[in-house]
Amino acid sequence: MDQKTLLSTIHSACARGVQLIPSDILCASIGSIGLKDPLTVGLEATLRECLDILQKRRVGSLLIVDSDGKLVGIFTERDFVMKVMGKVTDLDAAFVRDFMTKDPVRELPDASLAFALSVMSHGGFRHVPIVDQDEVPIGIVSVKDVVDYFVQRMLDGIFESVDIDI
Repeated sequence: MDQKTLLSTIHSACARGVQLIPSDILCASIGSIGLKDPLTVGLEATLRECLDILQKRRVGSLLIVDSDGKLVGIFTERDFVMKVMGKVTDLDAAFVRDFMTKDPVRELPDASLAFALSVMSHGGFRHVPIVDQDEVPIGIVSVKDVVDYFVQRMLDGIFESVDIDI
């Protein structure tokens, strides 16, 4: 479907008062949207190793785990810009443990999307690690993941209301 048709369909649905974000979407669990596998590194990883992973995998964060596999930190592109860039000259000699955000906010997979968005908005960050009961990372959710989920559900509802298959 082209952009003009999409825009027209959305305007039509809005004019009729189609509810765009029903409570079942806001109350859905983080785990129900399909978690991305977390990328993890240990405390001994160098900044060079971390940056290589971020670049090659085209992601904005890495979860840092201890020797038991439990979450102890997160290293993000923002951490790199604010804590490393212009300050560290040898990325092979610097360790992620010294630049990561320690003890990041994390959630269980049954937390609601609305809660996760609220946590991210108030905390000023874009990624929330998802852990099991033992604090072992099982996923990560980003603002983009949640927005993508909302948009898809919204479009599904709009097209369903006007009987169009996409």
